[in-house]
Amino acid sequence: MNKPNFLALCVLLLLFIGCEQVQKVTDVVTQPTAREVYDRTFEKGDSLLVQWKEAFSKAQQDSIIVTLPYAESGVFSAENFNVYSYDVQLREGEKLIVSVQKQPDSAQIFIELFQKSEDSTKSIKLLKASERDSSQLIYTIEKYGFYKITVQPEMKRVFPFQLKIYTQPTYAFPVSGAGNNNVQSLWAASRDGGKRSHEGIDIFAPRGTPLVAISDGRISSTGDRGLGGKQVWLRDGLFGKTMYYAHLDSINVKEGQRVQLGDTIGFVGNTGNAKTTAPHLHFGIYKGGTGPVNPYPYVKQTEIPEIASLNTTTRGIIKQNKISIYQGPSSALKEVGTLSKNDTVSVFGQYGSWFHVVAKDSTKGFVPENRVEALPSN
Repeated sequence: MNKPNFLALCVLLLLFIGCEQVQKVTDVVTQPTAREVYDRTFEKGDSLLVQWKEAFSKAQQDSIIVTLPYAESGVFSAENFNVYSYDVQLREGEKLIVSVQKQPDSAQIFIELFQKSEDSTKSIKLLKASERDSSQLIYTIEKYGFYKITVQPEMKRVFPFQLKIYTQPTYAFPVSGAGNNNVQSLWAASRDGGKRSHEGIDIFAPRGTPLVAISDGRISSTGDRGLGGKQVWLRDGLFGKTMYYAHLDSINVKEGQRVQLGDTIGFVGNTGNAKTTAPHLHFGIYKGGTGPVNPYPYVKQTEIPEIASLNTTTRGIIKQNKISIYQGPSSALKEVGTLSKNDTVSVFGQYGSWFHVVAKDSTKGFVPENRVEALPSN
């Protein structure tokens, strides 16, 4: 190689390295989403990319409704720019988990969580997007309301998937060995003939059952006073909330003491105004500036959904004269369209005995699996 060509090659190499380093530094500051990084791998104005992004924009206006936990299996199609969009109702204190298991692992998945507006504008606000090379999104809900989840695979790839959407509690359960079935009095229940409402939940268990710290934190107060009798206040240093344990039989911690998740802070009793009731824990959560909040979603134990059998159907034909397309996998939900015998549909996936489908007129919804005959993929 002659000297001029060698110098030119060196300049190009330096420019390439320089641009790459500048991009890395820029990304540290701007924190682009995985979707934005993926977009950069295509030429600006690429026709496939444009279609892929348009499909995502349209899916943000979809109105599919599912209840959690939800699990769906299927095959991402290369023929269409499929975007999976779900509206869900979530409560403060729940930890939302959206997970996609796929083959191959190298296939890219883009998951986003949006908060829906409470007014009539139907606007949505991006709260979180999955990270690069990740097929999971985790987000702790801070406000009760309706949310939208979108899942979109990279374009022009065919691969099977299992999608799971569910919640987990933010905190551990406060009564050792107990669970949801032990909760017998819920938030906002009437007290004193309607003069006040219940600012917590009551968890019944035998006297002397250990009460545990539901997070690391500091004991901000203990005492034997008022309606709560023997009580402990635990300040959570991570989320800035205060947990209230009341009606204890005895206290096992001191004010100012540091505790770790799972430490015993006291024992179930019925002190205070609970003397005439069975032993139980009155448990509350308080937020600075807003007061008490419903503690049940923070500690409610939930299960991870399972998928009994994997769906491989991607196309189907309607077997009956007329069937309804529902807004979600339940005939109690709104009917959003109809299908006639011999109509064909694209099958996004399967939830239980329901197919998640898209009709030829682009209507998305759910139909009973037994009304559809599977067709071979194109």
